[in-house]
Amino acid sequence: MPGQINYTVLYPGIVKAWHRHKRQTDYFFVVVGDARVALHDPEKGVTETHFIGEHNPKVIKIPPGIWHGYTALGPTPCGLLYYVDKKYDPADPDEERAPWDSFGYNWFPTNK
Repeated sequence: MPGQINYTVLYPGIVKAWHRHKRQTDYFFVVVGDARVALHDPEKGVTETHFIGEHNPKVIKIPPGIWHGYTALGPTPCGLLYYVDKKYDPADPDEERAPWDSFGYNWFPTNK
């Protein structure tokens, strides 16, 4: 297998964003709970929001160059299983980070 499979748990109220890769493609699948996943394409200036998890099971493909992040929805943690098509190399990490509140994205909208 050329890539790597990872699992992480994220608790409500926490945002894990933003980061992107130059060479790596990610595949996100929430196996426990539900999550809001955001993808920001800097070339197009467009941000997409996906709701995935137990109530909407699907895989999100995140190509190189796309900023991405996620947050748990509801009162319970979410468990994210993700596949990356290239193994992590500590000598040459393929990751760039930006603050969670970048790109004008609202991670916690309200229904008012």
